[in-house]
Amino acid sequence: MEPATPLHDHFVQFYEKDSFLLDEVSGFIGTGLAAGQAGIVIATPPLRNDLEQRLRARRASAGLSFDPDQYIALDAAETLAKLMVDGWPDERLFADVIGDVVRRAAQGGSRRVHAFGEMVALLWAAGQHEAAIRLEEMWNDLARTHSFSLLCAYPMEGFRQEEHGRSFLHICKAHSQVRPAESFVETAAPEELRRQVALLQQKAAALETEAARRRQSEEALRRRERELADFLENAVEGLHQVGADGTILWANKAELDLLGYEPEQYIGHHITEFHVDPEVVAGILDRLQRGETLYDQPARLRCRDGSVKHVLVHSNALVENGELVHTRCFTRDVTDRVRLEMEVQGKLEELAEADRRKTDFLAMLGHELRNPLAAIVTAVELMRLRGDDPAHVARSREIVARQSAITRGKIELRTGTVRLDALVDRAVELVRPLIDARGHRLTVDLPAEPVSLSGDAARLAQVLANLLHNAAKYTDDRGNISLVARADGTDLLLRVRDDGMGLTAELRERVFEPFVQAPDSLGQARGGLGIGLTLVRTLVDLHGGSVEALSDGPGRGSEFVVRLPLCPAAVTALPAPVPAVA
Repeated sequence: MEPATPLHDHFVQFYEKDSFLLDEVSGFIGTGLAAGQAGIVIATPPLRNDLEQRLRARRASAGLSFDPDQYIALDAAETLAKLMVDGWPDERLFADVIGDVVRRAAQGGSRRVHAFGEMVALLWAAGQHEAAIRLEEMWNDLARTHSFSLLCAYPMEGFRQEEHGRSFLHICKAHSQVRPAESFVETAAPEELRRQVALLQQKAAALETEAARRRQSEEALRRRERELADFLENAVEGLHQVGADGTILWANKAELDLLGYEPEQYIGHHITEFHVDPEVVAGILDRLQRGETLYDQPARLRCRDGSVKHVLVHSNALVENGELVHTRCFTRDVTDRVRLEMEVQGKLEELAEADRRKTDFLAMLGHELRNPLAAIVTAVELMRLRGDDPAHVARSREIVARQSAITRGKIELRTGTVRLDALVDRAVELVRPLIDARGHRLTVDLPAEPVSLSGDAARLAQVLANLLHNAAKYTDDRGNISLVARADGTDLLLRVRDDGMGLTAELRERVFEPFVQAPDSLGQARGGLGIGLTLVRTLVDLHGGSVEALSDGPGRGSEFVVRLPLCPAAVTALPAPVPAVA
């Protein structure tokens, strides 16, 4: 004869309040004990204590007494620990531990067993949902060889998430009976029962609709977050966030490309590492800490390759409860614009300098014109006073004609052979009045042998006269001036040196340009249009020579070196007198 199939009932009770669960468990276990059956309770200490008080009170009121093996109480957590291996219930351990308890309570099958277990509820509360369902299945497997009625319980609080729906169905399928929570009132009246079922169906439909709407909202939110992240990451404007302590929290691709850094070389570093001007970034951080908003704040950022970018920063801060969380910074590259502005500013300064020179020129023009006019007036006066002397009249006419030609700016070379000593004498004669008026000491050092040049005697004398005049003008009273001439191969070197105010490096490069003068020349009333040295260079160039300016710096004197080709021809007489110094 085949053995009888074991009797097995597997209930699941969902509950909302612990008091309701206590009522259900005490009724389930108490009824079995009153009928002479065995009771097994595997629960947490609070539930076990409350349950045992209820059972003792029930036995006392009914005048009943129980066999010591008729009621077995175990701790749920301790018992569960004996069944688990690596977070999963072990079949062999379950059969040994739980099977032994059921056999002992059933006394070899002579007593029916009512069992309540909280182990699955503990697993569910710990997030081990699959393990809880597997433990339910092991109870069902045990029922194939043992007769018992099992009550399991789950709080409804553990099933409030949408993703719990599938597990909830698995739990229900693992039990022969499902008991709803106390908010659903069971009644014998079919009409009322149908009313409650309809209400639950409506709630379920509403929940499904709400769940679908929430899924759509969450997907739309995720899509917007992706779009926003893509927009920020790939925006053409540089963007970054800086924490309250100055650490860069995030930067987009445009920011990194602007400065040439990899993310790990920029993000996580302090923002001051990348600012060229510490006082500027300190001011920016201070203003943002105070809650200010910055627009077009200029700054200079250091690139990975060492170059510097000029940027404009727009920034404000996220402040919560009075504390700065992070800043929002937009960085715009304006390097090209700044460079263009600097170039324009440079041009404006050049134009301003040219305008200043023009103003000086106009201011001094009347004074400068007195030089040729004075010579002309003097010549006319001599003709009036010595009109009976033909030689004086002829010389005066020559002076007038020559000064008129210079005033009109006409330069014509009359080339011939010129003796150096006569040339020097004429130049010294022209500037002697200024040298004597200033009390200067002039030293002239010429070669012992006669030296001849090929050129315009008047213009060459004008070259030397202008250099000597320039030395006398820019040397303080009682200074020293020297003129040295030496043959250098086929060339003649003429050196005019003074111990005057000297030249800066910049002025040495530009001293031969028109209207260029030492900055303090007007302030010291040294006069001149700044065209004397320009005329020197022009005349020397016309004679196939060169001229350069030398100086050890301001206050250390100047030296002008003229190189002219020598003439092998015989020395001839010096032509008529040269004009006054330009």
